[in-house]
Amino acid sequence: MPNPFEDPFTDGALDPAANPFRPGMGRVPPDFGGREPALRRAKVVVDRLARPAAPQLLLYRGVRGVGKTALLAYVRLQAGQRGVHTIALEADRGDGDLVAARETLRRGAAGLVERADDATLARCGSLRRGRDGSVEVRASGTPAATVERLVADLGILAATLKQGVLLTVDEVQEAEQTLLKPLLRAAHLASQEDRPVGVLLSGLPSAAETLFDEGQTYTERLERLELGLLDRDGTVEAVRRPFEREADVLVDEHVLDHVHDESGGYPWFVQLWGAALWDAARSPERVDLVDARAAGVEVHERVQAFFADRWRRVPSGRGALLTVALAEQGGDAEMGDLTEVLDLTHQALSPARRDLVERGLCWAPARGRLAFTVPGFAEWVTRTRPDRS
Repeated sequence: MPNPFEDPFTDGALDPAANPFRPGMGRVPPDFGGREPALRRAKVVVDRLARPAAPQLLLYRGVRGVGKTALLAYVRLQAGQRGVHTIALEADRGDGDLVAARETLRRGAAGLVERADDATLARCGSLRRGRDGSVEVRASGTPAATVERLVADLGILAATLKQGVLLTVDEVQEAEQTLLKPLLRAAHLASQEDRPVGVLLSGLPSAAETLFDEGQTYTERLERLELGLLDRDGTVEAVRRPFEREADVLVDEHVLDHVHDESGGYPWFVQLWGAALWDAARSPERVDLVDARAAGVEVHERVQAFFADRWRRVPSGRGALLTVALAEQGGDAEMGDLTEVLDLTHQALSPARRDLVERGLCWAPARGRLAFTVPGFAEWVTRTRPDRS
């Protein structure tokens, strides 16, 4: 067998090293097919910050794997290229998250503090320059109050230096009351004074719902954008455009139909299909159904492993019972029907339901309903009957 470094050989017609598709949670895809409305709203935020002016606050919501984290990463990249200062936060539960957020904000503010004069820093209640030139944080009471003050000070620095600042916060459902509330409150006050601080958030479908229910004024400028599964047009663009742009290869319409049907429009699966089709292509000009059948073998193995990994995250006991019952109902059902099937009360099943939602395995598409977050999982559970006693 030849050494591949000395005698490169590939079964496909396209260079595997040039494969543009990026299957994997949080990875920016080569094309955001079907996400143009979400990108358009984010571009308005970035364009206003680049002026600089205060933008709308945005919240992307959707189940895991629909591209929320990738969108945040892409928008940060675009904002940086337009001269906007970016800081990325990830939410978590508890006060420990506030300590981590405070440290991230301190590091993120360093570049702005270095350029600020003493008079500007004197107006900041939480930031100052240390004797060695480092950035120090002065605590403002509780950890939440310190985070709120830090965001307010970022607004002061942004306005004085005339440079927009974009904060992105992922997984906000993990820390609505601890991190999200003080952050939004400070961002709202900054927007009232037209300070160029933007906030772009992402979370599960229920993220920030408690804050909206409370009717606080700081949610008035927070716009929710729901990200669901891709429709056929979105799937087509996500697959076809990278092939055309990177290799001038045409993908048959029948292949595109097949990919959409098999992936269910789930963006992570769409990327899997794109990557497998690239590696399986037999022609440098066209991808056909023969290539799709070959690619399907690899995709099937990856998807089965993905489902098996999700099953391992299902809690034992009533969590497993509820998961199997939901699968038998097609993966989307009324909780009343599930309690009847399992002969258990709503109260008895409530902890298991909450656990499945918090683990990202299920979500509530409507009040009183429960559904799996990934297409095809119900079929996999009913077909394989995995053990989870």
